[in-house]
Amino acid sequence: EQFHKRGTEMVITKSGRRMFPPFKVRCTGLDKKAKYILLMDIVAADDCRYKFHNSRWMVAGKADPEMPKRMYIHPDSPATGEQWMSKVVTFHKLKLTNNISDKHGF
Repeated sequence: EQFHKRGTEMVITKSGRRMFPPFKVRCTGLDKKAKYILLMDIVAADDCRYKFHNSRWMVAGKADPEMPKRMYIHPDSPATGEQWMSKVVTFHKLKLTNNISDKHGF
C-alpha cells in the first residue's frame, strides 16, 4: 500500500541520475563534539520487479540479481554532531545508476 501511494518512477541510466526529490534529514541527539559520517544505503524491499499499469504498480516478475553493495557517503562527512544538527542535511548529490562500474553512483 505504501508503494502505491508514491506513484512516481525514475528511469535509471548508466550515466546516473540524481534522486528526485532529494532525500533530506534532520539529525538530533548527537554528541556536539563527536565526529560522524553520514551515509546512505539503499536496499530492495522485496525480490519483485514492478511495472506501472492502469494507474497502479503491479508485480511484473522476479527482480534482476542485486548489484554489489555500495554506500553513499555524504560529501560533508566527517563532521561534528553540532554541524550535522545545525541544518537540514540533504543528499541532493546522490546519483542512482545501473552501471556497476561507476564508482560514484549508487
